[in-house]
Amino acid sequence: MASASMRREGEPTASRPRGAPIASLVVCDDHRLLVEALAVSLVKEGFVVDAVTRRPGEALAAVARHRPDILLTALRFPTGDAFDTARRVVEDHPETRVVILTASAAPDDILTAERLGVAGYIRKDERLDAIVAVLRHVADGHRHFDKGLLRRLASESGPPARSGLLDRLTTQERVVLSCLSDGLSTSDMVERLGISSTTVRSHIQAILSKLGVHSRIQAVAVLAEEQGTSRPKAVGQ
Repeated sequence: MASASMRREGEPTASRPRGAPIASLVVCDDHRLLVEALAVSLVKEGFVVDAVTRRPGEALAAVARHRPDILLTALRFPTGDAFDTARRVVEDHPETRVVILTASAAPDDILTAERLGVAGYIRKDERLDAIVAVLRHVADGHRHFDKGLLRRLASESGPPARSGLLDRLTTQERVVLSCLSDGLSTSDMVERLGISSTTVRSHIQAILSKLGVHSRIQAVAVLAEEQGTSRPKAVGQ
């Protein structure tokens, strides 16, 4: 099922099609039918799939060979998880962003992914259009962690009484927290809000302190929990 836009690892590299693809990908999952069907669908959506792999080690080798924009990988494999591969990609190939597609909602997994610098963490049961939206968002330089998983993270790993915490934030801090929820980086917020990077970081530190959390992703988790079951806006809007 290989084509000029999708190749199994080990096959010769073909020329990329003309035009402007959204991003180049290496895709990794040990479920062969799933990963190949996903790769075909992503090609149809405008991505270039440089390699389809079934083991984290193969994915790491493919990233080193092809230097894709994104590594899209499952988390759990028969031989372990993909966290070490994610760490090595983030450290050794910073031009490649890592997106984890997983069934795990364990708070420790979400926090580990955030700590390692993973750019995206989404559920395997998401619809294709949602996965495509996340990949587009990540390709644009943003981060995305599934809002439903963040609500679970806040409820399972944080203090039980969080209601009203957002009321402690100033108007500008709320704006910055909303930007964090949208996956914006510090430089993105500097451009969007017209303030200095020092001011952005100062707001973020104030947000973390007032919400009683230790990382940006935990702050976004508190926001997601307080939003409750309201449907989050589409990625990238």
